Amino acid sequence: MRQLLSILVVCAGLVPAVVWAGGAAEAAAGSSGRGSYLAERGVIVPPGEVHIDSYVAAVDYHYPLPDSRLGVTMYSGRRQLSTEGQEEVFQIGIQAGKMEYEELTPMNLAFVIDHSGSMADADKLNWVKSAFDIFIERVRPVDYVSLVIFDNTAKVVFPATRMSSRETRERFRRAVHSITPAGSTNIRAGLELGCLEVMKNLNREYTNRVMFLSDGQDTCGNSRVSILNVAESFCAQGVTVSTIGVGQSFDLELMVQMGKVGGGSSRFISDREEMEKTFGSELDRMVVALARNVEMTLEFLVDVEVLDTWGYENRRSGSTIRYYLSTLHHGDYETIMAQVRIRPQRFTGLMDVARFRLSYEDLYGRVHEAGPYTLQVSFVEGPPPVAGFSDGMVLHSGTMLHFAQNLKTIGDLYYSGKSPARLREAFDLTLETKKELVNARMRLDDRGFDKPIAILDNYAETLGRELQIAEEQIRSLGRDMEIRPPTPQRSLEDHFASLCREIVLDLRGRKTGVVAVSDFASQGSVSPSLVAQLSDMVFVEITQVRTVRLVQPGTMAAALRSRGFDAASLSDKINALEVGRSLNADYILTGAVMEMTGSYVVFSRLLNVGSGEVESAAQVIVAK
Repeated sequence: MRQLLSILVVCAGLVPAVVWAGGAAEAAAGSSGRGSYLAERGVIVPPGEVHIDSYVAAVDYHYPLPDSRLGVTMYSGRRQLSTEGQEEVFQIGIQAGKMEYEELTPMNLAFVIDHSGSMADADKLNWVKSAFDIFIERVRPVDYVSLVIFDNTAKVVFPATRMSSRETRERFRRAVHSITPAGSTNIRAGLELGCLEVMKNLNREYTNRVMFLSDGQDTCGNSRVSILNVAESFCAQGVTVSTIGVGQSFDLELMVQMGKVGGGSSRFISDREEMEKTFGSELDRMVVALARNVEMTLEFLVDVEVLDTWGYENRRSGSTIRYYLSTLHHGDYETIMAQVRIRPQRFTGLMDVARFRLSYEDLYGRVHEAGPYTLQVSFVEGPPPVAGFSDGMVLHSGTMLHFAQNLKTIGDLYYSGKSPARLREAFDLTLETKKELVNARMRLDDRGFDKPIAILDNYAETLGRELQIAEEQIRSLGRDMEIRPPTPQRSLEDHFASLCREIVLDLRGRKTGVVAVSDFASQGSVSPSLVAQLSDMVFVEITQVRTVRLVQPGTMAAALRSRGFDAASLSDKINALEVGRSLNADYILTGAVMEMTGSYVVFSRLLNVGSGEVESAAQVIVAK
């Protein structure tokens, strides 16, 4: 990923005087929401607009909620790695604590809304109005709110007011619903007037923030530098800025930079539902600070080459990466990912591979430290033992990472001259990426990849048309979901043994609990004796894990019979969780053997019965 070097001047005293490399939340402004918006209109996203960080960060991975201010969890893509060396992805999840909305710091907010003529397109102003109908029901009597609108000039339509009565809320609602589209776009005028409204009630005990929304670019002659100077100047006085981009033509880079130098965040909104979440249930994630000056260190303890990292501004020194986040918001989830090439190792067995620690300031300036947290994997001889990521968390995030990386490559190919050869390469990569997404969704039983898959389907249509491929052929190619076996020369026994080891290593890393184990299901003309052999191997191996207790096979079979289920029924996560709860199990392990044209896909899935999350989904692909 192309890294941008910049000195970030965020709020006075917030950023250390160092140069940090690229990244951070290029905000969700460059995420899959915007990709969906463009792809639906037949546009291949320009590579410069694919901010890989934001595609990864836009997903809520449901990290464990902390008991205190924040919590940290580390994940490796696989539980076992090859001593011959391989690439691997590591993930660090940071989850901020949550309070009830009524307990949050009082808010002093100015909403600055672009109402230029282009806001009439796609009903965007009505999105805003319906979102504020939700907001006005959540705002508290202690909060101050103001509303500024701008086109070629800026105007206060609701001056900063404490929302202390129903009548005040109704006046605010009427002010919002009176907005109509007109004029051009004067970003600086709107931003400055919004900041001045917040300044009227500036209070260190409050969250003092401007929420700036626009669908366009400044058309009134204001330079980018002058706009950023406004955000930076008011941030130094205690007024922070978060930006929200809507539509196709807003100035992505400017909105991201406004959020950065303004000490806030930035986001792209592609539809009414996302707008309502932003101003309703997720407002605190954009507004209420929980910790500041968050400094983090990731240190690798084995010989690695760091290929890239995503999540925040960072600087690297050998196998150590240091990250910086200016503000962690209330209830927010933050994700760091690092892709490394692990060099050949001399030893087998369990080994600490990475260590992570962090420090941060609370809102009163007190410094806190957390960690070190360590991550352990097992090194085994031979080629990489499993196909793809097996940890459920990294399977989700790593698939999003590969999707964003490939989206950027597709954009590079498409916009580099549009030769037939490059268009075909982009088309083929589009189809291969879709296979990976569909495979991950199958293993996770998760619909979270619907938007990325839709982007790729739209890409296939757009690229196919330019390549003059018949529509039926495009659809036929898009239905081929077979992934090539990464190690076709490995024996069936080795594949099964690798899958069993991955399952066992995952269970050994957990606290004590009760595990219900289902037989593997078969799809296609798979030999029943083969499936039975695998089911027996898995059960026998799990009996060696002393930290867990197993539900006896007879008890499991009775639970299935009572519901009219068989092993195939448990491929549906809802059915599996129902059985797991009936057995008072903490986890339920299911699996399947699927026949493809030239291979068999064999995967297991470990469900956390309490949370409903897929915690691991190990897979091997066996060549016929």
